[in-house]
Parts: sequence; structure tokens; C-alpha cells
Amino acid sequence: MGASASREKFRESFEELIGEDISPDDAEFWDELWKIPSSAEEVFELISPSSARFLRDERFDNLATLFTQATAQLCQIVETPYSIYFDQALNCVRVLTRILPFLLEKGDLGARDMNVESLCWGTGDGDEAGYRDNMVGKIIGGEDKYNLDKESADDDEDAPEPLALLAIHAAMHMLFLPQFTCDFYEDEEEEDGGDSVSSRESGEQRKKAGFLERRAMKMEKEAEAKALKEDEEMKREVGLPDSSYVAEGIVLRPKPACIVWAAGCGIKNKKYTENIRKYDKNRVEVLRLLLAACCDPLYSPAEDYNPVASRWLSVATAADAPNAICLFYSLLNTIITYDPKQGIGGAFAMDIHAKVVGLSAQLLCVVLDCGLPGNPESIKNEEEEEIVDFEEAAATGFNIFRTTLARITSGRELSLIYDGLTRLLSNVYESGNTLASGCGKGIQCYQEILVLFWKVLDENPLFIDHIMTKCDTTKIVVPVCYILYQSRKDPARIGLIHICTFLLLKLSGERSFAVSLNKAYTTRLPCDLPLFTGGHADLISITFHKLVVNGSIKLVPLYSCFLTIICNISPYWRKMSLVAAVKLVNLFELLASPKFLFSNFKAYQHLAQILEVFNNMIQYQYHDNQHLIYAIIRRKDTFGRLSTMSLGRAQSLYDQAYGDRTTRAKEEIRKRIVSVKRVDEQGKDMTTLDDSDEDDIIGRNFEPTESWLSEFKDKMPFETISRLLQHLVPVIDDVIEKADGVVDEKFILDVLRDVTMVGLLPVPHPIVIRKYQPNQYTSLWFTAYLWGVIYINHQSLPIFDGKAIKLFRVSIDGAGRDDYDDDEDFDDEDEDYE
Repeated sequence: MGASASREKFRESFEELIGEDISPDDAEFWDELWKIPSSAEEVFELISPSSARFLRDERFDNLATLFTQATAQLCQIVETPYSIYFDQALNCVRVLTRILPFLLEKGDLGARDMNVESLCWGTGDGDEAGYRDNMVGKIIGGEDKYNLDKESADDDEDAPEPLALLAIHAAMHMLFLPQFTCDFYEDEEEEDGGDSVSSRESGEQRKKAGFLERRAMKMEKEAEAKALKEDEEMKREVGLPDSSYVAEGIVLRPKPACIVWAAGCGIKNKKYTENIRKYDKNRVEVLRLLLAACCDPLYSPAEDYNPVASRWLSVATAADAPNAICLFYSLLNTIITYDPKQGIGGAFAMDIHAKVVGLSAQLLCVVLDCGLPGNPESIKNEEEEEIVDFEEAAATGFNIFRTTLARITSGRELSLIYDGLTRLLSNVYESGNTLASGCGKGIQCYQEILVLFWKVLDENPLFIDHIMTKCDTTKIVVPVCYILYQSRKDPARIGLIHICTFLLLKLSGERSFAVSLNKAYTTRLPCDLPLFTGGHADLISITFHKLVVNGSIKLVPLYSCFLTIICNISPYWRKMSLVAAVKLVNLFELLASPKFLFSNFKAYQHLAQILEVFNNMIQYQYHDNQHLIYAIIRRKDTFGRLSTMSLGRAQSLYDQAYGDRTTRAKEEIRKRIVSVKRVDEQGKDMTTLDDSDEDDIIGRNFEPTESWLSEFKDKMPFETISRLLQHLVPVIDDVIEKADGVVDEKFILDVLRDVTMVGLLPVPHPIVIRKYQPNQYTSLWFTAYLWGVIYINHQSLPIFDGKAIKLFRVSIDGAGRDDYDDDEDFDDEDEDYE
């Protein structure tokens, strides 16, 4: 059958499903439907969103049979994985991928529907349930692999499993189906935990090995013992207790290790070659299906979202989910071993593998975003394997993926994760550098990689300590700053700026991070970033300056986060560059301008933060920062005017900037009163004005008062800078006077370097570090952002229809392309630190 003929046949079959009731016993129709060759694009085109919803709402029996048949076919292929059935299985995967999101629209987190509930989760004795159980039972047959009978092998009807569970389990099995998504493997390989060969094989090798081999093996063992000791020390440093032991539990190592898609974490000595990538096309199809089965959060309003409410996600992340540990390490290793610069198998194979990487990142982020956080405390069995206690695994909200991530304690594996994620993020700017050789194609999944990086930071308590002590933290700073810089003017990328800011805010709470930023910055980014000679702290400061002076107006709520990050690193910032010093002082002048200072009652807080930066560097890094000291001296008048500001001066500046805005505000209130004036039957005025309304209007039209000025002077730390200027301004004036007004700037910097401030400055204040503190708003924001990114990245094959999405607002732009806004409800609540 030709492509056009098969396409037409599939169209006719689906039109029959839409137009009339098809009996579940019509074997000829259903068998022919699954055997019609069709691509994913054809399935999505022929089953439109309106058709899928009509089938769900008007022809539900047909939809029930379609879902049941497709699930049963996948169960069969898992039981009997013969290659002659693979094309038929792919048809089932594509149809399920198309219809599942429309079922979930009325699922656990959407508008609940009893038909959908019965179809997906029903295990009752009704006729439909009986048919579904009979159909799945007939197709599977034989071994009770899906645990359809929990009590007795003699009674098949005691505990049938819901179709939703069967569909998810079948998809997770199919991701490791021999000759479909992985190579053949032997069951006895399960004894190999993936980290070493068997003791018998090791003994044979030792007998055959010569002196050099034996010495190499001895050195390797010593290195492993040393690494294990370092790992234990790191666990104690972060406050994790020593391992506890139980007799039995769920092992957190992939078994068999040979089916994991790539080397890296959890396993080693596995070659990652073109031979493995030959399964990428099928992996893309099944990953899409699993992602479609986990899309429950899309249909929950943001304010009502509950991360443990979805049964679909609970099944996918449960302790008994098939191949869950192998899937975790397959997704993670596929991501961290991907190098866009090194193409294997030609351009087409590279594009397919890039899709696998992108879908792996999306699915891994999704399964790490539901349920409850994993317990990082180590529990082992007698074989020294990491396990989860059965009681813990049975608790509500348990997530096997979050637990496995939290239990990664090997320094080698933590380094692999960090290096892999930063390599992918670095590709964002490397691909834009046309002068560099071998740049490769830019990755499209960098937003998912940022979310994954955040998840690892958040879930694994050892990760942040490890990268601070064992890794080069500037590898994450450069791509994050580049993304911030390039996204600053695009209102559609506000969410991207948020997540980059959150990452830097979390990292800046660590002293080691701030110290590491003094490393010289030598990268040349493909953008119009000002050239400078300095460290990575300068890069952060210059980037934030650009975001404030030349960024979207929607970034205003993030100004406090920008300045907090600079505050956190300022006590350890050495040798600030001339460019960074000038930009920072210019930023102070901008925030001190009447237009900004009097924009609202609390606007002065940004000035207080920059003053804290100056004070930190004066008190703790004076001798290494002459450029900043000189820039402050040159702007001495600005500091003087602010420190001596009177109420009359403040009101005068306010009038210059805004005019008599309060009068206009009161006129606005009067007009509003007139427009809603009401009278009773006697003609008496019944109009009232809610005080909160008046306060809201006046609040938006702030003007300085005595109480504001008092609070302003109380909160602004001018003392350190005032003393600095009192001592240094006369010194510099004297130098200039002696040189008859002609003096080289370098000479002035040398003078400032030689001047001592010991005994002239106030007693150094304690260093204050503000650490990021998670809360329900940021967690919800990350969920909305993640699903927004997934939704946008699936427009070429639209798995999700925007009309039913409630987690964020979807709009259609002029070009007819979907867009989303994940920032609508989180303007003031998405930042929290102390």
C-alpha cells in the first residue's frame, strides 16, 4: 500500500469512528486500523483536536475501545517482542500519544469526567470493565508480568490493573525492548550491578594479567578507595548521617546495567557508539507517549495545583514502575554525554539524537517535578547496595526518580553531571561564535537543561558542595550571563531570565562561589558585551547593569534579586575592572535619579543594596579595588546630595520628575466617584469609596513625606562612604593641585593603592549573605515554566492543545503560532530570600 493510499485508508477508518459506533467485537475493522502504515505527523494531522474531543464527548465507546485496543497491543508486544509487530506497535504508540492528553483534560487535575475515570482507572465489574479486562488478558496471556493477580495465580479477576497503569507500564517496558529501543540482553547480567565485573571474571583476569596489569588494577582500586573516602567525608560535611542497613529494599542501581542507553552515572565501561543510536527513532516515539501520559499538570489552574494529586504521575514515579532506575540513568546519561560538536552517523542521525536528548530532558524534569522530595540519607543492604526501604517506598507521594537523584553520592558521578550540563549550556554561546571552528549546531533544549540543573541543585544536597569544592563554577556563570544578556529585551523570555537569576541567587549564597568568581574572565561571547579585563564577578555585574538600563520593563521585580546577587559576592570581589566599577557607580546614579527614587515608597531599597556592595568592598577589599574607589570619588556629589537630603529638597526633586501627581490622582478618584454615583429612592447619595481603592490610587502616585525621609535616612548606610570621601577627596585634590591639574589616571590609582584607611573607617560590619529560600510560589512557578517550555517546543508536532490548558495562559500571536505567559501570576511572589 502506497503512502497516499494508506493515508486515505487511515482517514476513512477514523471518519468511521467519528461518524458511527463501532462494535468492540468488529475484529476486521480494528485489526485493519492498527495495520495501516502511518507516520506520527499523519496521525496528528488526521486526528485534529476537535475530532479527538468529539470522540471523547460524543463517541466515548469508540474512544474506550481505541484506548483499550492500543494498550492491549503494547502489552502484547512487551510480552512477545517480535520485530514483525514493531510497526503495528508504533501505530499504537502514536494514537495513544494523540488521544491521551484529551483524556487527561478531564482527568485527575482537570474537569473530572466519570466516563474518563471509569475508562482509565476503573476496575469494577461492569460490562465495559469486563470487556477491557478480557481484551487485555486475551492479548497478554501466559505469564502474569503486569501483576494482574495480586492474591492468587488461580483467580485472574481478583485484582485487575487499570488501563492507565497498564499503558504507562507498557511504555516504560518499551523503552527497553530488545531490538526496538535497546540491544538484546541476558537476564543473568542482572548480577552485574554495572560498576564492576563479577568476582569470578576478576579472578581469571588477575591470573592472566602480567605485572603491569596487576599494578594498574591495584592503583585503580586505591584510587577508588580514596574516592570513596572523599565521598564519605563530603557526606559528613553537609550533615548527612552514616549509612544505615536493612535486610531488604528496592535497589537503586540499574539492573541489568547493559540496557541503560549511555555510559555515565550508575554504570561504567559501556561504549556509547552509533550502534546504540540506531534505536533513537523508536525512543523518540515512546518518550513522546510517556510525556503525553504525564501531562496532568497542564490542566490544573496554577492556584489549585497539587504535585501529588495526579495518579498518572504517581504510577510513573512509583517504586514498582518497571525499569524506573534504568530509565532514570538512561535519561540522565543521554543528556550529560551529548556533545553537539561531535556528530555520529551524519546530520540526520544527529537531528534524531538531538530530539532524544531534548525529550529526555523534558521527561526527566517532569518526573522530578511531582511527588515529594527524595530522602538523601543512605540506606544499604548486606551487599552494600543503595536501597529504599519498602515502608518508605509505599508512602504517599514517594517518587523513585527524586529519591535516586538525591542518593547520588559519588564525586565522579556528580562531576559527570555538572560537566555534562555546563557543556550543553556552553553550546548556547559557542554555536553563535562563527569564528570558532567545530562550533556545531546550537541545542534547542537549553531551557530544559537549566531546569534540570536547578532540580539537581535542589534535590541533591551534595551537588552544590561538590561543585563548589571540586569543579570550576565559572563554567555555569558564562552561559547563564550570556542567556541573560541576550534575553533582556524580549518580553517572551522573561521566564528564562527568572530561572537564570534564581540559579545565580542560589549559587551566590555560597562563599566558595563568590571566591571562585575572581578567576580571570577570558571568554569572548558573540554579543555586544563591553570588553573588559577582570574576573567573572565583573561579568555578572556588567550583565545585570545592562538588564537594568536596557532591559524589558517586566524585569523591574527582579532588580532586587540582581542586586542581592552582587551583594552576596561583593565581600570577596577582588580587582574589579574599570568597566565594572564605572557601570556599578552609574547604576547607583540611575537608581538615585528622582524618576526612580520617587517611583514608589520602597524604591530606595535598591540604593541601600548598592551602598551595601560599596561598603563591603571598601571594608574588606579596599586595596584591590582602586577603580571602584576612584569612581566613587568622581561621583562624590551624588553621594553627598543623598546623604544630606532634606524634605524640601526631596519634594522639589519629586516635582521636577513627576509634577503635581497627587493632585491628578485625587482628580482621578473624583472622576471615578462621579462615574459610579448612585442615589436611593429619596435621591440621597449612596456612593461610597472603599479606602483600599483610594490607597491603591494614591500608592501608585507616591510623594515624599517626613516619615518617608526618616525611614530613608535610617535605612541608607552612608557612614562608610562618607568617611572614605572625607579622607580621600582632600588627598586626590592635593595631588591634582600639585600637578597643576594635569595628572595621569594611573598615577591617581597608585596613590589610592598606597593610602591606608586603617583607623579611619567604621568598625567593619558583619558580612551578610542572603540565601535563597524555597517556597510554594517558586515551586509552582517552576512547574508552570517547565510545562510552558515543553508546550512551546512541541509546536511542530502539537501533542498538547492550548485551548484546554489552565496552568498558564496561552495566546495566539499574529502569525498563528501559540505563545504562553507563565509570568502572569508570579510578578511579586517569585523571589524569596533572606
